[in-house]
Amino acid sequence: MKRLLVLGIGFCTIIASYAQESTFSYRDRSDEMEIEVPDYASKHYLGEAFTEKFYAVREKYLWKPLPTATSPNPSFVTEKPSIYNSLRKLDRFYKKQLKKGNASPEEVKKNLEKAVAVCYSVRYEETEAWEKVLWKTKDITEIEKIFTERVVLN
Repeated sequence: MKRLLVLGIGFCTIIASYAQESTFSYRDRSDEMEIEVPDYASKHYLGEAFTEKFYAVREKYLWKPLPTATSPNPSFVTEKPSIYNSLRKLDRFYKKQLKKGNASPEEVKKNLEKAVAVCYSVRYEETEAWEKVLWKTKDITEIEKIFTERVVLN
């Protein structure tokens, strides 16, 4: 009886660790990222190309509801906040790494380009499992691995 219990616990642990390390596959829609950035938009630290990409992602994920009598000035609503906020955390992390000299600009551009493409592509996809993983992950290096290694764009 004890052996069955130990085997059952071991089997459940293996399945749980496999589920956490699975990859997520989505269709690549990053080539559709064409948007005109207004002059008042803040410029990105990696240049004009990233300004356009981040503005396109922002336009996909943030929207402002219409005013009502009880809320004449509503604030922005974020769709899929775990994905959007993780991208913002990753952006701030890379900015600090560049400032400290711990990362090369080429590496940061490559990783951030992939993360922005992933965020743009998954906006209208079923992402509940991936969002749960991001929601539970607090370490920024793990978030970086999730965006660059565990998400595959086809």
